Amino acid sequence: MTLWKTIKSNPSFLAWALVVHVLAFGAIGVSFKSSEPKFSQVKEEKVIEAVAIDESKINAEIEKLKKIENSKKREQKKLQDKASKAKKDRKQEEKKLKALKKKQKEEERLNKKKLAAESKRLAELEKKRKEQEQKLSKLEKERQAKKAQLEKEENERQAKIAEKKKAVEQQKRARYEQGEVAKYKGLIRSQITRNWTFPVSYQKGMRCKVLVRLIPSGDVISVHIIQGSGNSAFDQSVERAVNKASPLPVPDASTGLFNQFREVEFVFDPNV
Repeated sequence: MTLWKTIKSNPSFLAWALVVHVLAFGAIGVSFKSSEPKFSQVKEEKVIEAVAIDESKINAEIEKLKKIENSKKREQKKLQDKASKAKKDRKQEEKKLKALKKKQKEEERLNKKKLAAESKRLAELEKKRKEQEQKLSKLEKERQAKKAQLEKEENERQAKIAEKKKAVEQQKRARYEQGEVAKYKGLIRSQITRNWTFPVSYQKGMRCKVLVRLIPSGDVISVHIIQGSGNSAFDQSVERAVNKASPLPVPDASTGLFNQFREVEFVFDPNV
C-alpha cells in the first residue's frame, strides 16, 4: 500500500504526519536564523539527519497505527462476521419459526376440521341414539300396555274360572250339605220315631211341627211344639219321644254342618 492510499484510508494518519512535519520544519527554521554561515553545512546535515530520524519514527508510528487500525478492522470484521452470522442465524430461526407457525396453523386447521367432523359425527350418533331410545321407549310402552292387557284378560279369565269353580264347589257343597242335613234329619226323625209310643187317643193322620235345640254332642236341651196336632196327648208323646231319643245323631262339628242342627225344625208324622 502507498503512503497516499494509507493517508486516504486513514485520515488520522495525515494529521499526525502534518504535526510531525511542522515541528520538523520549525526546528530547521530556527536553526538557520540562530547559526553562523560557516556552520550551515554541518547544521544542514544534522537537520537532514533529524528529519530522516523523525521520518523513520513517523513511519514506525504509521506502522504502529496501521497495525492498530488493522487490528481494529479485524475486530470489526469479526464483529461484522458475528453480526452477519447472527443475522443469518436469526433469519434461519425466523424462517424455521415461520415454517413452524405455518405448520402449527395447518395442524390447527386440520385439527379444527377433524374436531368439527368428529363433533358432527358424535352429534349424528347422539341423534340416532335418542331416536333409537325413543323407538325402544315406545315399543316398551306398547309391550307394557299389551302385557297389562293380557294380564288383565288373564286375570279376568282366571277370575271367571275361579268364580265358576267356586260356584260349582258351592253347588257341590250345597248339595252335599243338603244331602247331609236331609240324612241327619231323617236319622233324627227315625230315632225319635223309634222312641215314640202310641198314645191311647192317637188317630191316624195326626202330626205336629217340632223345634228341637241341640248341643254339638247331640244332646237335647229343649223341645217345643210350634204347631200342635190338636191332640195334647199326641203332642206330649212326641216331646217325650224326643227327650228319650237324646242324644240325637248330628254331624261332627269339624264338618261345619252342626250350626244347621243347633235348632232342628221338622214335622213329626209317625206314618211317614
